[in-house]
Parts: sequence; C-alpha cells; structure tokens
Amino acid sequence: MTRALFSILFALGVLMPKFATGSTLVELEHYQAKHLVSAGKILSLDVTLSKTKHFCYGKLIDAHLYQEQGKWRYDLQIKAQRGQIIDLSLDASTGQPNPNKPLPSGCRAFED
Repeated sequence: MTRALFSILFALGVLMPKFATGSTLVELEHYQAKHLVSAGKILSLDVTLSKTKHFCYGKLIDAHLYQEQGKWRYDLQIKAQRGQIIDLSLDASTGQPNPNKPLPSGCRAFED
C-alpha cells in the first residue's frame, strides 16, 4: 500500500506541471530528486556543484530542480567570489551549462 501511494504521489509530482512563460515546468521535491539520483537519471547537487566550480565558483544561495520538455535542469543562484549574485541553469544529468548560451559575465573558475 505504501509503495503504491509513493508511486502515485511521484507520478503526480512529475505529471502536474507548473506553467511559466508558455512552457511547461515541473519543479520536484527533495525526495523526488533523491530518487532520480539513485536511478542515475541526474547528478546529485553536490556533484553538480563540484563540477560548477570549474567554470562558475561561488557560494550556493538557492537551488531548484525542474523538468522541462523531458530534460532535467538545475537552476542555481550563486554568490560569486566578487560578491555578484549569479543565476545559472545547468543540465542536471551532466552538471554543464547550455553550450548554446554564454555563461553569466560574473562567472569565474575557482582560484587557488
């Protein structure tokens, strides 16, 4: 019974979209994200942040996981080394930014 309830709630969480600017976005809860990490569909936030420091280092302020058009995306807000607040979207399966969009100007790699 509990497993069936979990499956139904998970399906509802994935299938019930939030509408934003004409595209369908689904934001997931923490337990749903853990399930996707366990299933190998996305990277954990920790792994993603360790990759991020190589091109946009800073302190994490906020993070959200979305599904849009079948792809998983982390939207991060980072306070960069120089104090700027940076909004960054990353592919949650690779931890990489969209190659077709430039990085925000405040992004810098980690400096020893």
